[in-house]
Amino acid sequence: MQTQTRREFLRRAGLATAAFGQIGLESKISGANQLRTGRPNILFVICDQLNPGALSCYGGPVDTPNIDQIAAEGIRFTQATCTTPFCSPTRASIVTGMYPHAHGVVLNANPARQIGIGRDDTTTEKLLNQAGYRTHHYGKWHLEGDELPCYPDMFRSGLEYKEKMAPVFEKVRRQDKATWMNWYGWALPVEISAALQKQVDALGDRWKDKRFAEFITKMGRLKLPLEQCLDVQVADLTCSRLRTLQNKNDPFMITCSFTWPHDPNVAPSPYYEAFDPAKIRLPANRHVREKRFEKNWSREIVRALGEPGLREFLRVYYAMVKLIDDQVGRILETLNALGKMDDTIIIFTADHGDMMGGHGMVWKSTSAFYEEVVRVPLLVRYPRKFKPQLSDLAADSTDLMPTLLELTGHPIGRQVQGQSLVPFLTAARDPSEARRYTYCERVRPHPQGRRKVLPGTKGDFMIRGNGWKFIRYRDGQEYLYNLRQDPTETTNLVDDPKCRSRREELAAEINEWLRRTGWPG
Repeated sequence: MQTQTRREFLRRAGLATAAFGQIGLESKISGANQLRTGRPNILFVICDQLNPGALSCYGGPVDTPNIDQIAAEGIRFTQATCTTPFCSPTRASIVTGMYPHAHGVVLNANPARQIGIGRDDTTTEKLLNQAGYRTHHYGKWHLEGDELPCYPDMFRSGLEYKEKMAPVFEKVRRQDKATWMNWYGWALPVEISAALQKQVDALGDRWKDKRFAEFITKMGRLKLPLEQCLDVQVADLTCSRLRTLQNKNDPFMITCSFTWPHDPNVAPSPYYEAFDPAKIRLPANRHVREKRFEKNWSREIVRALGEPGLREFLRVYYAMVKLIDDQVGRILETLNALGKMDDTIIIFTADHGDMMGGHGMVWKSTSAFYEEVVRVPLLVRYPRKFKPQLSDLAADSTDLMPTLLELTGHPIGRQVQGQSLVPFLTAARDPSEARRYTYCERVRPHPQGRRKVLPGTKGDFMIRGNGWKFIRYRDGQEYLYNLRQDPTETTNLVDDPKCRSRREELAAEINEWLRRTGWPG
């Protein structure tokens, strides 16, 4: 925040509280308030498309004191990655502990194109619900399949929120179409900056047939009150549910799933005004990218809208991140006021990142496996088990299920392909015995949308670890990066004779991983 104190900012946003900023400083835990079952609660906070490089606890430009608090009082993972750099496949990996080619959700869930999670799937929430946990999910789901008994009161972005906001959206639709964005049926009133509008006007009809063009050409200030924003309502529901569960004997698992900083790229006041586009520092690697990605939509956005468009994108992105941090603060404060902070496992993560200007791209609409879209924030706070620490373990989305199951005393099924991180964080096992690499993939979907990868299916694969990253595309093209010497991935070393043995080692590791995890191709 450049011109106002944090408390003044929150007062304007209507979210200020007397105890703000003191969360966790004074524990209210007492023996009488501890869980009678002895099993920990779980608060699982997930964002969509959050690049860890935006967060101040990862050295980023957005001041995120509440997320930073989780990092400071828990474990901050420095090398965590997603299993696919877009939504549904990774979200399915999070709840099943399996890689996309194994659980079969390889495309964003859509009834016509990709079947999502069903009643027969073995998920963390299903297992814990059957074991007596009260399980709730609020916010983005994006695994649409069956209605799941373990979620008795789901509040999803595309269903319950959309229905609740229908009267508001209908009123907006009666306005001039130029003043609102149609985002998957939401009608969002926006105010577009003069700088962006100039760039958009210069496009003419260039993007007339682009499906997602409106999400970018109409980014700007969202003209809705805070209480009508999805992620504020998701935080409201999370806090409300925490309060209703405070006197229950059964432990709970609440998933708080924020849509931002994923599109729609709009941000309400006062968050939008909190960042000056002219003062935003642009990524140093924005002029360097592999030729393969030059025609990707992520690249086309920046190429067409130029530096003014990139600056406006980052302004909105940072504003959305700031709003999310304040919602996290509200939830932490509620937990603390109820005396449940130290009895609750708190996980903060994302399903994938955002290019955020890196390599001259934004969004995730690229075929690249660059760090900006592959790496995710991963923070775990549970002081009854873990001391505050940094961890460079090779952790990915498949590890969350087995980690939570071990912490809650639940058996880990043989189908789980991730590893529990618990023994390596408590010195029960030497970290050198942990998995050395993480893996990421893009797989061609089943032609009928079934959750089955057919024999002969092609895929693009990434392996990352020990300071290296190797990528192999289905057409045979390969990339090799030394992340220690070249963290922004500007030099492909795959043809360097000095790196031949490294390339062969990592290629063999990919082949072994695919064999081990049941790849049918």
